[in-house]
Amino acid sequence: MRRVWWGFAGLTLIVVITVILWRLTTPAETTLERAQRTGMIRIGYAPEAPFAYRTTSGEMHGEAAVVMTWVMQRLGISQLEWVQTEWADLIPGLQAGKFDLIASGMFITCERARLLAFSQPTFALSPAILVQFGNPLQIQSFSDFRRPDRRLAVMRGAQEATIAQILGIDTAQLLFVPDVQTGLAAVLAGRADGLALTDISIDLLVQQAPALVERASPFVPPIINGNLSIGYGAFAMRPEDAHLRSAIDQQLLGFIGSDEHYKLIAPFGFVREQLPNRSTASILQACEHGS
Repeated sequence: MRRVWWGFAGLTLIVVITVILWRLTTPAETTLERAQRTGMIRIGYAPEAPFAYRTTSGEMHGEAAVVMTWVMQRLGISQLEWVQTEWADLIPGLQAGKFDLIASGMFITCERARLLAFSQPTFALSPAILVQFGNPLQIQSFSDFRRPDRRLAVMRGAQEATIAQILGIDTAQLLFVPDVQTGLAAVLAGRADGLALTDISIDLLVQQAPALVERASPFVPPIINGNLSIGYGAFAMRPEDAHLRSAIDQQLLGFIGSDEHYKLIAPFGFVREQLPNRSTASILQACEHGS
C-alpha cells in the first residue's frame, strides 16, 4: 500500500513539474491574441461628443467609436465592451487592467507617452473657449484668465488644463470638472467664465444651448514653444501591448484620411482640415528634446 501511495505521489509531482515547466516555456498570451481568440475587447472611454458617447438608445457613437469598431472588425474582433469612466480615470483604469485600450479622443502628449503607447493619430484639433452668449467679458484667449476675478473650467486631466497652466494661469483660476456637461453647467450658472475644450466639442455644446452660450470669437489660439497648440488624437494602450498597437496601426494606415474614413466621421462635425497630417513618431520627437 505504501508503494502505491509513493507511486501516486511521484506521478503527481511529475505532473506538477511538467505543468510548471510548460507555463515557464510557453509565451504568455498577448492582449491581441486573447481578443482575437475570444472575439471580445474592452475599451475605456469618458463620454464626450464628438469622440465617444452613448445615444439615448444606449448605442456607442462618435469619432473614436466608429473608427475603433471599423478597426476591430478587420482584426476579427466583433464584440466591443465599452467601459465608461471619468476622464481623469482613463489612464489609471488602463494600467489597472479595467480595459484593454482607450478610445476617447485622447491627445498624444509627451507626458502621456511616458505611460502609454499611442496609435497613429486619427484627427487634429485646436482648443477653443465656451462663454456665455454675447461674450460679456470679451474673452478672446486663454490669457484673459490670468487675473483673480476670472475662472476657467477645464476637465481634470485634459490637455486644455495643461495648456492653461503652461500659459501662466494660476491653478486658483481653474475650475476642474469631471466631464463636459458639468463644464457647460458651470458656465451657464456663472460658476465659470469660460470652458476650454477642443473647437469641435465647443461647437457641439453651443448647439445644445444656442441662446445661452457661444464660442469665444475672435479667438487668439495659444502658442506653446513657438508653435500653435494643435492636439493630435489617437488610441492609447499599455506599452507592453506592442502587438495590439501594431495591428491597429496596420489597419489605420491608408484608412485615415481616405474617403471611407471621412464619410464615417463627417456626421460628428469633422471637416477635412481636421484630419491629421503627422505621424505619432514625428509628434513625439519633441519629447526627446525635453519639450
